Amino acid sequence: MAQKTLCLGPKCAFGPNSSSLFRCGKKALKPTIRGNKIVFWCTWLNDECIGAKCQYAYCEARAMTPEGYCTYKAPGEEEAGKRDILAEVKKMEKEVIKLIEAVAAVKTAYEVHR
Repeated sequence: MAQKTLCLGPKCAFGPNSSSLFRCGKKALKPTIRGNKIVFWCTWLNDECIGAKCQYAYCEARAMTPEGYCTYKAPGEEEAGKRDILAEVKKMEKEVIKLIEAVAAVKTAYEVHR
């Protein structure tokens, strides 16, 4: 299961070339400069964007939950999970081989004592 983190809203940087996957359904999101920082302004409400709390907010990757959590996984992260599963399978196969050998040893010992 993907790790849940709060959606960063317009400050999301998971898109291609570190662009944002966060979108406004009203197309009212406008970045503006206030002082020395960038503020994302909602031109529909004429106020600062509230991010994932807004009913018109959505994620281009469809990774935002209704509660406002981001479940996006970068492509490299998924491969690491697959590698872990393969390592676990190999480990379990070794354990099964050991158990089969132990059962075979018990069978031969039983047949010798008959």
